[in-house]
Amino acid sequence: MKVHHLLLLGALAGSSSACLAHSDTIVNFSPEGMMDAIPDTFRPAQLNVAFAAAGEKHPVASVTLRLGEHMTTLPSCIVALLPSRTMAQVSASASWYHLNGGTLPPYLGIHFAAPRTGRGNRQGTHVAFLFNLRTAKIINIKKVVTGRAEGTQRSVGMGLLQRCSAQELDAVFDPMHRVNVR
Repeated sequence: MKVHHLLLLGALAGSSSACLAHSDTIVNFSPEGMMDAIPDTFRPAQLNVAFAAAGEKHPVASVTLRLGEHMTTLPSCIVALLPSRTMAQVSASASWYHLNGGTLPPYLGIHFAAPRTGRGNRQGTHVAFLFNLRTAKIINIKKVVTGRAEGTQRSVGMGLLQRCSAQELDAVFDPMHRVNVR
């Protein structure tokens, strides 16, 4: 085999893995909480977040997610852990490309970032949810703390088993994909 054939074969092999790389779709919110970019199969898609009045102990008062005919309202034991004070601190992305297989169902990721957490500030905290797009139930929840050093992150236990009753958790978690309920 000639050298240029080997180079071409190497380039094709390297590019195939790049083509298979997965990237979530960014989801934006309208002022009413409606989400764009979500396929019609899972619509209407809406996130209603009620923020607490200034001076309240917890910044978020309630969270309700609607995906199609399914609705999940987070219990206060989880809502109390959310650090965001405005919708500008809430972001979302989704993936539904893996409908026929894989370990995860089609999902919606929602991040509630603490004030002053962002690109300009390396330190910060956010609570990340992964919701099943088919059922609007939680697949995964975790609190992530970003340190001073670039790229350093660690997950922190949220103590959900101590904070919430079994009934509250059963009402919002997907029984097939229950992860990080600690």
